[in-house]
Amino acid sequence: MRNTTQPVMLITDDDRSFRETMAEVFSRRGFAPLLAANGEEAIHVAQEGTVHVALFDFHMPQRTGLESISACRRLGINIPYILLTGALDSAIATQAEDVEVFSLLEKPVSIQIVTGVVKEAMARHYPWFESGR
Repeated sequence: MRNTTQPVMLITDDDRSFRETMAEVFSRRGFAPLLAANGEEAIHVAQEGTVHVALFDFHMPQRTGLESISACRRLGINIPYILLTGALDSAIATQAEDVEVFSLLEKPVSIQIVTGVVKEAMARHYPWFESGR
């Protein structure tokens, strides 16, 4: 029997336009997007219910994406995290590896790349996920 669970995706970025664009892109691909404008909001949203995959911007006020991912992991929210940054450097890459980020992507990123990475993350972590989404 096929599982018909709609995957829930948390999208966290302080850029409202980017958040809304990603929400539209992934809702068209069968995801239920949850949006957060900053790390604190994202942690709260992730604690409230089931999230299957999360997309975080690195540079945000209050908490970076990495700090937010670390906080979620400490709370036992062990899902695939994808981190985006407009200023990729070796320090960010090392920190991302330390918190076991599924993938680190540099902005600007194409829709094709980000959707491909999300599909890969979902397929690796959830046997019920249909990779054709």
